[in-house]
Amino acid sequence: MARRTAAVSAISLAVVVTAAACGPEHRVAAQPTSGPSRTTAPSAEPSRTSASPSPSASASAGVRPGAACATPQLRWRLTRLADKSSKAPTALLSATNTSTAPCAFNGYPELHAYAGKGPAVWSEPKAKAPVRLVLDHDKTVDFPLFYPAAPAANGSCSIPVDDDPRIEVLPPHPAHTDYGASVQIIDAHGRQVRPVFCDTVHVGAPRLR
Repeated sequence: MARRTAAVSAISLAVVVTAAACGPEHRVAAQPTSGPSRTTAPSAEPSRTSASPSPSASASAGVRPGAACATPQLRWRLTRLADKSSKAPTALLSATNTSTAPCAFNGYPELHAYAGKGPAVWSEPKAKAPVRLVLDHDKTVDFPLFYPAAPAANGSCSIPVDDDPRIEVLPPHPAHTDYGASVQIIDAHGRQVRPVFCDTVHVGAPRLR
């Protein structure tokens, strides 16, 4: 009987020792690895409002105000100026939008003066800055023109002063069916004057009004 009791005691002691060895650390290690806690907040998505473009970015996104200005919707005016200074413009080329819709005037107009199939004068930009503007209904853009309207000291002139050249203007970036318009040069009082073009016409920077 004493031996049986001792044996039982020994077995009980071994069970206790084994249980002690399998403490909390071992039980945790034995459990399968758990996935991410559902209570843990997922990484925040980018805010939709913060991704919106700034007003300046929206303005520069290239929203078209309308089609390019075309000859049928423009009224041209070519005015000879009275200032005789060498640095002052010789004339002023103006374009007014007569249509109800705004149009894009992006670039310099083109002026061509010619005497029949003979001598001719073309325009080219004098300013280097690009022109990008919107011409609203009944608004006007003015371009100063710089060119000699009298022969040089030796009497030379691209178009002889005795000729009466035809003057045509084209808007920037015209369609292939846009052939421009014919204009007459006038003075500040609206009276027609004789056109004289002795060299290339240089087109200055525009001014809206």
